Amino acid sequence: MKTGPESQRVPEVDVTNLLREMRLEAAIRLLKRSGCEIDSAAVKAMILGYETRANQMQTAGETGEARRMARRAAALKGLLVHGPDPTQMVAETELPEGYVGKILLVLLTGGSFADMVCLRSGDDWHREILHNTRAEIADLGFPDAQAHSLGGAYAGFDSDGSIAIWGTSDEFGCCDKEQAARLIARAYPEKTVRIEE
Repeated sequence: MKTGPESQRVPEVDVTNLLREMRLEAAIRLLKRSGCEIDSAAVKAMILGYETRANQMQTAGETGEARRMARRAAALKGLLVHGPDPTQMVAETELPEGYVGKILLVLLTGGSFADMVCLRSGDDWHREILHNTRAEIADLGFPDAQAHSLGGAYAGFDSDGSIAIWGTSDEFGCCDKEQAARLIARAYPEKTVRIEE
């Protein structure tokens, strides 16, 4: 039996392994608590691997898996550039160029998030957008984070180059369209975003 300082040692957790396993919440906690360094070369290699797989999946027509790999690469890039800040590791707005369809404002809380609002799009139902957002956050390694609907609407790219927001969600009610417009405008600063009633 060990006594003294050796018996009180806590096994060291390797932040690189946490990142490799996409356990971002645990990695953020470790980085903030211990002040350990990120092996940027290893993280850059992970990013390249995810980007390569995303391109392969896109070419194979696996758009969902391609988007998942691209999100992982973007999260790790956010970590390298901004440090252990989850708001820089999760995209604020996901609205593909040319999109016309449903949008949902989502509030991320807990698991390193302090009330981050993000905008997501896609799928047949607003509840599916919320479900997919929860899956996205879990895939990035934030198991303690919660995703809550803040209401929905529709958004679409018009032929004149602008982006329109209109309507509501039958299931979750109307989102704050002004806030949705601000999020979209930050994602597409070169485009005019307008709210239609």
